[in-house]
Amino acid sequence: MIAVPELPPMTRREQLQVLWNPVRFFQRPHQYQPEIARFAMGDTALYFLTHPRLIEEMLVTKQKFFQKDAFLKHTSHAVFGNGLLANDGDFWLKQRRLAQPAFHRQRIAHYGDTIAALTHEALNTLPTHTYFNINAFLMDMTLEIITVTLFGNISQGHRTQISHALDTIMEHFGTRSIPERIWEQLTRRPIISETSYRAATHDLDTVIQDIIDARRQQPDQHTDLLQMLLDARDDDGNGMSAQQLLDECKTTILAGHETTALTLTWSMWLLLKHPAVLSKLTREVNDVLGERIPGMSDLAALPYTEQVIRESMRLYPPAYNISRESIQDVDIGGYRIPAHTEVSISQFAMHRDPRWYADPLTFRPERWTEEFKAGLPKFAYFPFGGGPRLCIGQQFAMIEASIILAMLVRHGTWRLHPWQLISLQPSITLRPRYGVWVAVD
Repeated sequence: MIAVPELPPMTRREQLQVLWNPVRFFQRPHQYQPEIARFAMGDTALYFLTHPRLIEEMLVTKQKFFQKDAFLKHTSHAVFGNGLLANDGDFWLKQRRLAQPAFHRQRIAHYGDTIAALTHEALNTLPTHTYFNINAFLMDMTLEIITVTLFGNISQGHRTQISHALDTIMEHFGTRSIPERIWEQLTRRPIISETSYRAATHDLDTVIQDIIDARRQQPDQHTDLLQMLLDARDDDGNGMSAQQLLDECKTTILAGHETTALTLTWSMWLLLKHPAVLSKLTREVNDVLGERIPGMSDLAALPYTEQVIRESMRLYPPAYNISRESIQDVDIGGYRIPAHTEVSISQFAMHRDPRWYADPLTFRPERWTEEFKAGLPKFAYFPFGGGPRLCIGQQFAMIEASIILAMLVRHGTWRLHPWQLISLQPSITLRPRYGVWVAVD
């Protein structure tokens, strides 16, 4: 068995860099070790996998030897409960099989017109000739899209309650990446307290349960995702329990709007920093769509749009790190990982690794040719995870992002605020700490 190499202690400069930009912590092992590294933290140790071959072992061939990490199992349990994102084992497999039909491509295609119509309405509300935070706008818009596709038409009051609760929850996790005193100095805002966090999770539970209860009183009148989850049955004819249905709805809302909004936010920021790419994308959209609202049948004719989204998720993957805990001693790539050890794999670090990407920090959508994708190691690019736990909403996210991005770029002439600081805020997802401020004319 090969000994796992140790990472050197962090210098003071590295500590300050990590404090300001926590994702640097996940890049550091890639700079020192080509396959695996161990980093001691007091009495415990954290292992990092830095090669696609070893990542595939953990997520695919030897995934049964790992479970979700402590953060998802305990810290975020109040948000996700036993939803697909957080649970493990046979219970997870049962829930995955129950939920899978709701995310079949034919079912998702049914929502293409809804996504385009809601995007069209939202774009018509944008201010002109004045700067606004496009991340906040996209968060609101994708939240409306996921609530309509999940629940049908719900009241604005319910949607506002969900939005406020999610903002508090995500900021709570984001403030845990740096010390409280530094957070308050940087943002001029107090850190989200445990009391506020617990109140927000309670509010989220309450409003979603109200929507589910109202639906149970009006069965067989809907074709949305909620109705499919209510109607889902396993081989024994059993459906989801009330608690499981609530947990899956919460997970779908968070995963179904936060990640797409961030993909689009980072895409717009990158496009506005690279005018030639934006011009090429706009030409493709105008040539294919003209003034039409896009539909599902148009996506195949928008290959550069997909390339832009792929490249954006390479540089700024909304899910930037995956952690697992070993259930027992396990051999990964000839290295022994002890039982009850946390193992980290980082999309952010892997996607910027020069072994797999020429000019890895350069935004170049053209790199995503079919030949390039065929030659890339499987887990050198994994924005949606991989293996049996590949994100169930992957196709929904790509379809939604493609439709919205095509409609955004042709909406007008966009420009970035010239005096803004773009800083990463790693929460459950990778957010821009101060938003991204733009104007459209």
